Amino acid sequence: MDDSRIYLTGFMGAGKSTIGKILAHRIGYRFYDTDHLVMRGFGKPVSVIFEQNGEEAFRKAEVLVLNELAQRVKVVVSTGGGTLVRDETFTIARKSGVLIYLRAPVSDLYERVIFSPKDRPQVDVPEQESIFHEYFEQRRHYYERSDFTVDTVNRKPDDVVRDIIAGLNLKAARHG
Repeated sequence: MDDSRIYLTGFMGAGKSTIGKILAHRIGYRFYDTDHLVMRGFGKPVSVIFEQNGEEAFRKAEVLVLNELAQRVKVVVSTGGGTLVRDETFTIARKSGVLIYLRAPVSDLYERVIFSPKDRPQVDVPEQESIFHEYFEQRRHYYERSDFTVDTVNRKPDDVVRDIIAGLNLKAARHG
């Protein structure tokens, strides 16, 4: 396990991008968002990629992005909510860095996502609340395989970042 690559995982709305930017700045690492990199590669928003190219094309691009980021050092990577829920992508992250699950109750995540302007094709569907809960339950056990978990609900981003840094320091002390 190498903490020169830190992967933030969790369901949509967990705060991965917000926390990742602050964490990277605080520890002097570069920040990357896998969804943003995939969108940049396709030259279009996630919803358009899903519509025109399909989810499978999006997921294949995620693998390429993760393989590239796994070669870099001193990076904080915000992964998409579905990025690390497949064995191939999970293994890339697991072998190259430390995985941190940003956890919040599904009801809080749903509230955050519904009022967010972000492009989220998987919840732009009829019966979105039940679909949202279903996706969360399908993915939760993958998130729980992370190296450690930090709760984000009702917490300021700086407090979450402080907990992540403390967790990384504790992990380093145990393995160092």
